Amino acid sequence: MGFFALLFGSDPEARLARARRLLDRQEWDEARRELEDLEHPDAAGLMARARAHLVEMNLEEARARIRSGDRHSAAEHLELARVFGAPPEQLRLVRREAREAAEAEARAEAERKLAEEAASVPEGNDPLWSLPPDDPRLRYALLLESWPEGLRERLAALGPEYARAVMMLEDGNAEDARDALSPFVANEPAARFDRARAALGSGEAMLAASDLATFGDEVGHQLIGQTHTAVLLAQLWARNGRAPQALEMIDRARKTDAGQALAGTRLSLLEALGRHAEAADGAAELLRSAPRDQGLYRLLARCRVRLDDRPGAAGALEASLARTCSSPGKCGNQPYDVEAARMLAILYLEDQEHPGRVDELVRDIRGHAEQPSWEDAYIQGLLARNDGDLETAGRIGQDIISGLAEGDPRRGFVERNLRALPVA
Repeated sequence: MGFFALLFGSDPEARLARARRLLDRQEWDEARRELEDLEHPDAAGLMARARAHLVEMNLEEARARIRSGDRHSAAEHLELARVFGAPPEQLRLVRREAREAAEAEARAEAERKLAEEAASVPEGNDPLWSLPPDDPRLRYALLLESWPEGLRERLAALGPEYARAVMMLEDGNAEDARDALSPFVANEPAARFDRARAALGSGEAMLAASDLATFGDEVGHQLIGQTHTAVLLAQLWARNGRAPQALEMIDRARKTDAGQALAGTRLSLLEALGRHAEAADGAAELLRSAPRDQGLYRLLARCRVRLDDRPGAAGALEASLARTCSSPGKCGNQPYDVEAARMLAILYLEDQEHPGRVDELVRDIRGHAEQPSWEDAYIQGLLARNDGDLETAGRIGQDIISGLAEGDPRRGFVERNLRALPVA
């Protein structure tokens, strides 16, 4: 091929030769342009080499801009790196460096302001804790105490506007809080937790789930106050028919967090997915370290019923009730578990076993239940059936069924056990 053709030719070989020369001169972007749409066996490898250097170059430039305080230009170079194929973990690393630089700058500014304020406050007075109890600044400071230590400074650095938005949420104004929090989430992923809470309060479960998922990816799932972000996300996904994805997410989170909240949520997801044997084994194992968790006993009992181990289910419920108080104020155990008592009474009545124990359970349920439930009506129907009053049992069964939607699984066993015909 002649020199002129190598320089200016448009055939694949000429373009490939020009691209190689550009790569040798480290003119990565020009080489990339030359290789675009080029159909040649060697083109893909050369393009990958050009794009890899462009990724590295833009990431280094982004870091330099971060160090100089030019975060806008840094963001532009990060976007270019993403376009050229930078792996997500590399982008997250540089974004973390940007956040840390911003936090350091914010801390320095906050320390400067605090020093100025301290100079104007009489000795012995604390400018924060001397505020009245209803002052929103004090309330927000107390809220931040419930966050993991490593995230408190990041949120404090968002300033008073963010604090005011969070206090809107605390005061019950979820929709306005959601709108006020939205400008903060692009630059601070930790803000997505508060916006997720606001979204839930305004009935936007999908937005809440999206924010929690991003929070987990960018920050890492955390226990904030009494709420674990992974548990809340799993619950939202499960309600939306995404239990398998929720289980995968919980399993990933448990690699770094072996807490009981995640373990219990995993068992609930296994139960929802019909993996009752795994859920039952897991619940029995977890109860060794959490013997006071009444919800675990009930989950174990439900799974054992599904596995046709009704005596085992009854045993789990009896163990749960043994740790509660049937007489309020008379012992130091946990409050009486009405839900477990109802489940146990139904098991014994359906199987026509232990009538004396059933009488105790019914008496305790009446003494502790705050509101009657469909289970209470079902128990009365079963009592009538076991006493031979099939007419009353059938009438109660029909009354229960009339309040249940078509396809509700409760209709089947009410009809079966109370010999009740569906109401036309």
